[in-house]
Amino acid sequence: MESADPRPAEKGFLDIADDSVNSLATEHILCLLCQDSVSASYLLQSPSRGSEDFRQYPDYDALESSSNGGCHLCSLYLGRVQQHYPIVGPITVTLQVSRSGETARKTLGDLVILPTEDAEDSGAHTDTPFSFSNTTNFVDARIAKSLASEATFSLGREWLQQCSQKHHRCMEAAGAARTKVRPSRLIDVGSDGADPKVVIRQELNDTEPVYLTLSHCWGGADILRLLVENIDSLTVRIPMSALPKTFQDVVRITRRLRYQYIWIDSLCILQNSISDWRSCSAIMGEIYSNSVCTIAALTARNSNEGCFFDHTRNPLFFRPCRISDRWYLDANSNVGVDLREGLSPLPLHTRAWVVQERILAPRTLYYGSTGLAWECAECSATERVPWGEVSRFSPKASFFNINLQSDAEIYDFWTDIQISYTRCLLTRFDDRLVAISGVIKRIEMLTGWTNVWGLWRERMLEDILWFVDEPMRRPETDQYLAPTWSWIGVEGRVMMAIGSPERRRWVAGVVDVGTADGRGYIRFTAPMKKVKCTSQNKLNAGMEMPAPMWEEVDWDPDVSPTADDLGKELWCLLMARLPEYLGGMEAFDIGLVLAPTGAEWTRLGVFRQLRQGNSLFPEDSMLEAAEVVIV
Repeated sequence: MESADPRPAEKGFLDIADDSVNSLATEHILCLLCQDSVSASYLLQSPSRGSEDFRQYPDYDALESSSNGGCHLCSLYLGRVQQHYPIVGPITVTLQVSRSGETARKTLGDLVILPTEDAEDSGAHTDTPFSFSNTTNFVDARIAKSLASEATFSLGREWLQQCSQKHHRCMEAAGAARTKVRPSRLIDVGSDGADPKVVIRQELNDTEPVYLTLSHCWGGADILRLLVENIDSLTVRIPMSALPKTFQDVVRITRRLRYQYIWIDSLCILQNSISDWRSCSAIMGEIYSNSVCTIAALTARNSNEGCFFDHTRNPLFFRPCRISDRWYLDANSNVGVDLREGLSPLPLHTRAWVVQERILAPRTLYYGSTGLAWECAECSATERVPWGEVSRFSPKASFFNINLQSDAEIYDFWTDIQISYTRCLLTRFDDRLVAISGVIKRIEMLTGWTNVWGLWRERMLEDILWFVDEPMRRPETDQYLAPTWSWIGVEGRVMMAIGSPERRRWVAGVVDVGTADGRGYIRFTAPMKKVKCTSQNKLNAGMEMPAPMWEEVDWDPDVSPTADDLGKELWCLLMARLPEYLGGMEAFDIGLVLAPTGAEWTRLGVFRQLRQGNSLFPEDSMLEAAEVVIV
């Protein structure tokens, strides 16, 4: 694995003359009112069960003012309260003690009070993904008031260097990604005090330069872009003042990590050249795979918000506070190693292109509004857990373990990716397939499977039974995007409608899958029955009999039905029969809802029907007579 460019960390552009950027917060300082609250608290002195009003603030502004004044305890309250902002009126902090056996648990609001001996250990950690011979490497980063400080840059360099040299799984992952594909252009960040510039890779002495990549949200911001008209000037220099704040910050980060080159999509792809866009977007996955590390602007909603967020960062939100010789108040954990905020994705992870950027890059260094985080194939880490830990929520770690898994596990992981990807946003819906193509190529390489219009040929029967969680629309695109049987062409989060392979019986078969005249087709043999659309989620199967004798059929349309769809004649194509939940008798039928389009058929959704009473396909003996071949 390549090591970082050993250039000295110089002072230069964007460095602030005074020490404000490198200043550190002071821990365990309590304002006078908090000191009085601790002294007056009965429950802190007694293990008895009960609750008491511990501290009161007239309003949110008073709490924020005390936190800004340096009170560690008020900062912990503020960090918690901000999750529910805005809050109107007085704020009361309650101390509650509950007993369980011989133990007593004390909480201030949602924060836990710990005995001194159980407070966070800042000592050496040896049997962990990262080890630190000098605790200053992470202790100062934890209390740095700015992510632009040398303390946080030092921690980032340490994570990157140790991972590059000691993490065998990460080195194997980076090696597995190595292909001859490289970006045609890079940004040379230059030395501090100089302007960066666009460089053509073929003109460099090193035809395989070591480089970083940027993952960010464009967010509709009007930013400097590489164009046919300005490429000549930008290969001479890019004025730093012309760059949006995120790019300025990333240039600085690249220098402080001691690398020379970074790839930024809007400055390395000609934005008004269709041919350049097509050739570069087709290898986007390889660009991220072959980078040493990706710098991710985690909470910036657009290119102008930057990476450092000094106006929102208060390191005391996340540091345990000593409130007496006996007790500590535990820290908030808003930024966890799973890089989520509650159950909601952070701004960067709402962007569809970022799904493959996150998964394929062997390492990612995240800059968020509250702190620094790390993710690699082996572990995740934050300033709070700098020595790292294995995260259950890391798609990167899961992906790079894919060659150790069975086909069933790989397919399950793919469906998880599909769900995450389809819930994200695309500026241009035409990019629906290309924005995930890097992940598809890697799975094809590892498994030997073949992907056809976003579905796996080897698992076509189950793969085609996708459905849209909340149907929206099928957007118009400039060129043919996908056949109707592919999820690529519809908006909305795509889910899989069928369970484990041991609990289903296929009654349909795939005759052929392919492409003709640039359009995708699939040929099935399966039983079919005619139905009529009677409501948004119901089909009436009793067209030739009195309706009460027939069960209505539930279906999930691919796009939101309109009033014009009611009364239309549709067809149900039976795909499989499923057993009841405990694996007994077959209880459900599942298949596709289709409409005739000339000599072919168009997919409209997925149907499900409980096999009781007058079901759509009542007996197996009738299936053969109803079987047809359709395209």
